[in-house]
Amino acid sequence: MTTLTHARWSPLSMTKSLGRELLPFAVGIAVWQLLSSLNIWPPVLFPSPLQVFHAFVADLRSGALLTSLGVSLKSLGLGFLVGALIAVPLGYLMGLNRASRDFFDPLVNVMSVFFPVLHNLLTGIRTVQPVLVEAVQTLGARRMDVIAHVIFPATLPNLMTGVRLGIAFGFRSLVGGEMIASTDGIGYAIFNAQQYFQSARIVVGMLAIGITWLLMDRFILRPIEQRTTMRWGLMRDGLDNT
Repeated sequence: MTTLTHARWSPLSMTKSLGRELLPFAVGIAVWQLLSSLNIWPPVLFPSPLQVFHAFVADLRSGALLTSLGVSLKSLGLGFLVGALIAVPLGYLMGLNRASRDFFDPLVNVMSVFFPVLHNLLTGIRTVQPVLVEAVQTLGARRMDVIAHVIFPATLPNLMTGVRLGIAFGFRSLVGGEMIASTDGIGYAIFNAQQYFQSARIVVGMLAIGITWLLMDRFILRPIEQRTTMRWGLMRDGLDNT
């Protein structure tokens, strides 16, 4: 099992996987270049890949692109940390206590888009198999032992899925917020470029967002989620009626 896991997650296999996912982008760029060469739309509305590349290099050399991305990622990390510190304890409280679940459930259902961590954690707790809890209880385990040795490991796959979704939703909301009410960040950079009809820089910002998320998801978030699932993915149906 260890050998298979190592082979599956070797740098070579991850590089091949990334290459397969980048292939559609390569085809899209080729089509983009073809359409821009036909001059169907003026360059100010439809810049060519070459124009976007030159804008990307210019923003990279000036430091403007990395500065904007750094501001956005810092805000994303801080916002997600605050949200997770609230969502994780609340999720365990609701999952393990019926009164708390009944009290908070209507609010959470209304705002489910904003709390993917909480929702996935609740799903993980509700699907813990009761037979596992009963098994450790017959061995004399107390409630805290059950939580530490059964429920917590069982909810880790769902928790990591929630983390991944939470960062995705957070990144999207952050960029939108920066476009509306901010003076820095990648969203503001896109909005500012729009004001001056710098379409190539708009595309650079869009590509920066997409590439940053792709790298985060493929090389950090998805491997952590899948490794957690491989180790702790034990749960199916469960504790919702306890």
